Amino acid sequence: MEKVNYITQLNQALEHFNNDPRIKQGHITLYLAFFYIWNREFFKNTITINRELTMERAKIKSKTTYHNILRDLHEWGYLQYYPSYDPRRGSVIRMAIFYTQPRQKLAKRVPEPVQNMVPSYKQKTYINKNKLAGQAKPFNILEVLLFFKTNNWTADEGKKYYEYYQERDWTLSRGLKIKDWKLAARNFVEKGRELERKRTKPISGYVSNLHTTKKKHYGQPL
Repeated sequence: MEKVNYITQLNQALEHFNNDPRIKQGHITLYLAFFYIWNREFFKNTITINRELTMERAKIKSKTTYHNILRDLHEWGYLQYYPSYDPRRGSVIRMAIFYTQPRQKLAKRVPEPVQNMVPSYKQKTYINKNKLAGQAKPFNILEVLLFFKTNNWTADEGKKYYEYYQERDWTLSRGLKIKDWKLAARNFVEKGRELERKRTKPISGYVSNLHTTKKKHYGQPL
């Protein structure tokens, strides 16, 4: 099969979800669970799935709900489902490919002299800079939730992060535009959890006073 482009494939899938009124939250979480497995399998033509593990990853507790959502994704063209009725073998999924990375074809002849060609060393530098450059803002909230899920952060943190910077047009408090939203997300989570730890930390001396062994004479006047 052709090499699948991770970012473009995911973005295209999310775009399809946004334009499909039939899609509910369960469809998205189950698709992302399959996509995670598919990526781990290096985008093979088909992937073998474990229902229990997939349900756990997609936060689906009911087998009936799982099969209903899976049937919808199959009928709507997001994937192809090949059930296995043998308990020793898992069912098989073939993910629909919305985008492929075409293989480069070798030039059959030398380009004409009139063409403006970029020197190879400059082209390498340009590509490397693009690889190092982060994405200024996410495609949508679904991309944020997927990133937070991958890092074992909560969905609530992801929603708060997206809403916070979406209202500020992805600008930092100092008025600077965000250059890498994933880096900003890490800082957001770390700062939020640090504030939570400080908020829940016992006040110095308060707990020790509660456990003091010193006898107090409450009958004496103040």
